[in-house]
Amino acid sequence: MKREELKKIFNMMLWVIPGMILCMIGDYCMGIEPKDSTEISGMISTGWLTIADWRIAVSNIGGLIGTICYTLAALPFVRFLRVKLNESKSRWDKIWIHMYIAGLVLGVMSFMYFHLECGTLIHNYNVIYEAAEGNTDLAVSMWNRSYMVQAIPYWTTFFAFESAVFFSWIALVIKGTFKLPKIWILGSPMIIAGIGFLLELIIPWNFNGFCSGFESLGWIVMFMGGRQLVKQEIFS
Repeated sequence: MKREELKKIFNMMLWVIPGMILCMIGDYCMGIEPKDSTEISGMISTGWLTIADWRIAVSNIGGLIGTICYTLAALPFVRFLRVKLNESKSRWDKIWIHMYIAGLVLGVMSFMYFHLECGTLIHNYNVIYEAAEGNTDLAVSMWNRSYMVQAIPYWTTFFAFESAVFFSWIALVIKGTFKLPKIWILGSPMIIAGIGFLLELIIPWNFNGFCSGFESLGWIVMFMGGRQLVKQEIFS
């Protein structure tokens, strides 16, 4: 690729920062709950009832605008990776780069979908709970009916999206296909999310949900690693 095109890609990838900050805001709008929140059934917690409608609206709007920003960052990065794919001679390198590209492209759909889906599940329960006049058993039963028709597409998309990026990023860094220090495996969004979860367990926060935005933060970190790859090409 020509240096000017690489510089443009390098700069466009910065769009991931405002995009994921908006997604993080949305994550925390949905994820922050009182410290005494407890599980009711499966995914449902008592804390859901404290999440106001405006928080779901903010999360949805953040997911929408954040996805647009992510797309502006991801598609140029994918264009760069396709060139690296064509230059690669190793069969496994090609497989991992293909998988990584697939994960990045899935993100164009998935970020918005997850924010809408998660917000809808929380909002549905709160509306159903009110309609059931505080009857928790009835509310859970009715919510499960709405959840079951969404469970397969939700979890299929989630695992396809997250696992494609998780495994390919780690493999490409460890194998040296991405010429980055091995410490960059920690830039995987799911690993960053895991770090957030550990911090939530270790530090006595006075609320639940501290780790909610860490997965979105991980995308910023990973894209900064991606920009290092582009920078290497600019000055090679």
